Amino acid sequence: LRCLWCHSPESICPKPEIVWYQNRCVQCGRCVKACPEGLRTFERYAPEGIDRDACKRCGRCVEACPQNALEMKGGRTTAGEVADEARRLLPFFRRSGGGVTLTGGEPTLQADFSHAVLALCRAEGIHTAIETCGLAPWESLRRLAGVTDLFLYDLKHGKEEMHRRLTGVSISRIVENLERLAGSGAQVIVRVPVIPGCNDSPEVIRLIGHRAREAAVNRITLLPFNPSAGGKYSWLQRRYALDGVKRQTDAEMRFLEDLLRKEGLTVVPA
Repeated sequence: LRCLWCHSPESICPKPEIVWYQNRCVQCGRCVKACPEGLRTFERYAPEGIDRDACKRCGRCVEACPQNALEMKGGRTTAGEVADEARRLLPFFRRSGGGVTLTGGEPTLQADFSHAVLALCRAEGIHTAIETCGLAPWESLRRLAGVTDLFLYDLKHGKEEMHRRLTGVSISRIVENLERLAGSGAQVIVRVPVIPGCNDSPEVIRLIGHRAREAAVNRITLLPFNPSAGGKYSWLQRRYALDGVKRQTDAEMRFLEDLLRKEGLTVVPA
């Protein structure tokens, strides 16, 4: 998906992304000299930014920066390394009742890797969860359900046209997968990022609740808008479509939650 409000824009591209912390940059030009492609990289007076299609993600510019103004987001790891990190937190998980949640980006884009991580965690008795937009092929979700204790399943809107406008994709597969996942016996909580001016009207919230009930899911969480994502877009030299939009008040969120309770849904705190 390409949601207008995406809080992790660095994860939209499946390749690693180089971010630029402008407040650290002293315009020394070492990144430009280090680039084997000869690209103009991160210059204050180049608002178009780096040519990311031409960038090979070699990381030379990151290594050359003396101010740590550049960082590579994304890299390689193994399922075993991730599981080892989770294993070290076992005492904390046992005290808190917590566990491992795969998020992103979209963990189902790397379904085999996600399955391997969760299977290793499950073998250690660690609770497992996945945050997903639900757009993956059903076979990927079906297989992941075998090693996942809880799915945190996003629904962004209830209407097809608006869903396409806000996320870039149809809602049909997402709803179909939700129905199949719940029907398989998987534990699911529907999550709704509530975005001012996009999906925060009572009508839309009720419609999303109706979609959840139709799929036989009765637990739902409303997530208030988080305006802090705007900084990440500037690090990537991109425009943030929701710049200046304010977070809802607690009273506004309680009102929407009460609407869902009246529809017979269980509201799970964010």
